[in-house]
Amino acid sequence: MKRLLLISILLLSATGIKAGFNPFKPYKPLSEIDWSYNWSLGHDSSSIAYKPDSFTERMLLPIGLLSTSILYNDNYLDKSIIKLGRITSPALESADYLQYSPAAVMLILKAAGLESRNDWPRMITADGASVVIQAAVTNAVKYTLKRERPDGRAHNSYPSGHTATAFMCATMLHKEYGETVSPWISVGGYGIAATTGIFRVIANRHWCSDVMGGAAIGIFSTEAAYELTDILFGEHGLKRPIIVPDITDMPQWKFGLYSDYSLGSDVFTSQGYGNPNAKPACSIGIDASWMPWYIGPVVRAGVTQMKWTGTDDIYLPDNGSVTDVYTLGAGFDVDIPVLERITLNGQAIAGYSPSANSYSFLDKADNPLEWQIPAGMHCYGNIGMTVRTSSFSSVSVHGGLDYYDKVWRSFVVGTRFNLTF
Repeated sequence: MKRLLLISILLLSATGIKAGFNPFKPYKPLSEIDWSYNWSLGHDSSSIAYKPDSFTERMLLPIGLLSTSILYNDNYLDKSIIKLGRITSPALESADYLQYSPAAVMLILKAAGLESRNDWPRMITADGASVVIQAAVTNAVKYTLKRERPDGRAHNSYPSGHTATAFMCATMLHKEYGETVSPWISVGGYGIAATTGIFRVIANRHWCSDVMGGAAIGIFSTEAAYELTDILFGEHGLKRPIIVPDITDMPQWKFGLYSDYSLGSDVFTSQGYGNPNAKPACSIGIDASWMPWYIGPVVRAGVTQMKWTGTDDIYLPDNGSVTDVYTLGAGFDVDIPVLERITLNGQAIAGYSPSANSYSFLDKADNPLEWQIPAGMHCYGNIGMTVRTSSFSSVSVHGGLDYYDKVWRSFVVGTRFNLTF
């Protein structure tokens, strides 16, 4: 986190020096700001184009992410989930760089002369405030809760700092260019942010709920910083209006960060696969839907964390590999409108888990244990409800069935947090 602050300060300072301005000029001194007037930004016809959604509407998405992370409580499985060893992984190194990528793209586009929502001084002020808020909230929560990491290395697992940084940067990119130039820019930014969080799970550094909590803090920090900047500057420095989708229309595209929590599982150990004390715990991944009508195709990619339900802990040996089941799938997504902003929805997805792997562990007496998880069909279906929370977002809750041929059948409840347009 200290490195994030240093890099951000250097970026902002270097940008300011190059542009040759004081970020707070030509704006009014704090003592002369008409707070009541600036607070009205987005509530009158002259400024609605720059702020179509209320702050409350934009907070619903991070509130949903935070609630999901709290309800999952997968830290209580820290003596059961088998991710207790210390590993190195390409995913670990990739996440270190991916987390900053959306902000780097934003600065490159701005430096290249592509006009965004704000001018340079206003953008730097908003993004600098985002960094301060995100760092303060993330570290305060980390060192207050002191949750143990899955690999046992430290007690600062919740929330994921990498994920918080990635979603903070993705929301900066979304605010400056995704809302004003093309939502496909936001798809790229949030896709990188979600991938960063998933890589942290794969690398054995975080639980799924850590990632959801980090995403909530990252989005909240940027939204709060831009709200404060709007109050501080009013309409000074606003350059490009937002391309506002009609919120009463059904979105044609949905890109979601999904998560599922297993309520109960039947593990088919009689076939000679797996272990009678090994069951799925949580899943997290990305899906995308194209909705030309009330039904459309959907693709998804994700990872399922396994848990150990035996009476004693098991451990990874040196150079061991954690058990994550990867799935790629495609199917259909259905949305049926029932009320304004509310739809009933469902998914039916046929997928494939491409890796057939054996996993070796040690029990507390250093005796070897072997898991065999075959490649095979991995089918999934759910039904639930979606609420359109703002012009560019929706939140879904669902229940469903996860079926992995010859390995498990699991009933799940879950959430989906969507970028929509």
